[in-house]
Amino acid sequence: MTDNNDPNEELENDALDQAAKEQDEKVEAQKNRLIDQIKIVFAETVQFLRQLLSIREETDYKKTREGIERDVTFRGHTVYILICSIFIASIGLNLNSPAVIIGAMLIAPLMGPIIGIGLALGTNDFTLLMKSLKNFGVMVGISIVTSTVYFYITPLVEYQSEILARVKPTTLDIFVAIFGGIAGIVAGSRKEKSNVIPGVAIATALMPPLCTAGFGLANANWNFFFGAFYLFLLNSIFICAATLVGVRYLRFPLRVFVNPKKEKRTRAFMVAFILIMVLPSLWIFWGVLQESFFNRNADSFIRKEVHINGAKLVNQKLFYNDTVPSIELYLIGVQIPDDTVALWRRKLQNYGLNHVALEVYGNTNGDDDDAEELNLLSGQIQQNLKEDLLKDLYVTNQKLLEDKDERITYLEDRLFKEEIRFREWKMVGEELKIQFENLEKISFAESVESDFSGNLDTIPTFIIKWDPRSPSKQCRKEEETIAKLMKLRFDLDTVRVITTKK
Repeated sequence: MTDNNDPNEELENDALDQAAKEQDEKVEAQKNRLIDQIKIVFAETVQFLRQLLSIREETDYKKTREGIERDVTFRGHTVYILICSIFIASIGLNLNSPAVIIGAMLIAPLMGPIIGIGLALGTNDFTLLMKSLKNFGVMVGISIVTSTVYFYITPLVEYQSEILARVKPTTLDIFVAIFGGIAGIVAGSRKEKSNVIPGVAIATALMPPLCTAGFGLANANWNFFFGAFYLFLLNSIFICAATLVGVRYLRFPLRVFVNPKKEKRTRAFMVAFILIMVLPSLWIFWGVLQESFFNRNADSFIRKEVHINGAKLVNQKLFYNDTVPSIELYLIGVQIPDDTVALWRRKLQNYGLNHVALEVYGNTNGDDDDAEELNLLSGQIQQNLKEDLLKDLYVTNQKLLEDKDERITYLEDRLFKEEIRFREWKMVGEELKIQFENLEKISFAESVESDFSGNLDTIPTFIIKWDPRSPSKQCRKEEETIAKLMKLRFDLDTVRVITTKK
């Protein structure tokens, strides 16, 4: 057999293989370099983030503990400050004034015992824990007694919005308490102190719920009392929990015990206290979250699904509980077919409302109870519309009267000023006649001057008439003197003097 392989072709194939191999090596080398660069960038990024977020190095453990222990105690001036701030906050709730309430929260020393409890739990300090709990009780007692006395003496006529906002916790209230507690311990542990603690007291709104609890106690409204106190207690617990986490993260020194048995007993007590404090709060937090999800999904369902031509949704009520939450819809207009209501009930599961009861009032069969309910609701709506209309008319007329009063006051003020000015000008004229014997007449006016380019200027102008026999040189000299006197007398920057002898 004859070998048909061309030597040139073999050399060419070898060259191609070698080139491909070299190309693969270059690609591999570039890939390795890219991987190395990515590792370097990642390491530098991690290092940068560590330096950016590092807070342990700047923690002043000794002064932070001393400051918190100092703020824990309620005695002397702090008691008076607390009482005054409670009165101010109660007045703010009475006036429905957020500004007054915020001012009261700025001066209230409420955060001390709460932060103290968190620090004690985080450092296994049983003595500080007992001290903080004692002063926390003193603080709560003084606050509720003070607000109760105020609202008993000056009870609210109606429930203001600032009161109603503090009778039930929401998801946002809990998150504010968590992040507020973290901000409080982080800021309090710095060497350079800041105004974060007052800001945390305002954001977490510890004082208004206490004052609202006093309002409920003064008016024997137990729903308000327990709801507001429950909100305050929940906020306080989550601030303590956040402080505890912050203290452990910052690695505050733990309390050292000489007796191992006492140390073991104290730590067991601390763990039990933390569990008793945190676990029910987490359960409550979960319930608040569930209610928030229910309200959001129910609103979405009503907004997207409850539509029918000729019918109008006039009211909706959402009731959340652990057993069977319910949605009540009140519609007026055309009757709602039963199959439409059944379709709405089937669609509830599309919005995560599987076990929710849907009740629609105003539907097909014209049930007497439904009709009575709708009639009552319709009458209530009409009454509310009438009240709103009368209120709008009253407000409008009141505003018109106030505007008229302001105009009358303005005109009376102008007339009074003109009268004073006239008397003053008459006196000035008599004084000028005494000083300048050749002066026969003087007039004053504010002339408006235009340069025809849109600019207007008002110039105080004096028109002086001299005795025709007066020397011109003397008149010019006395004109300058009169101009200076007028500037001084009437507090003018610029005057213009026009003279005549005719």
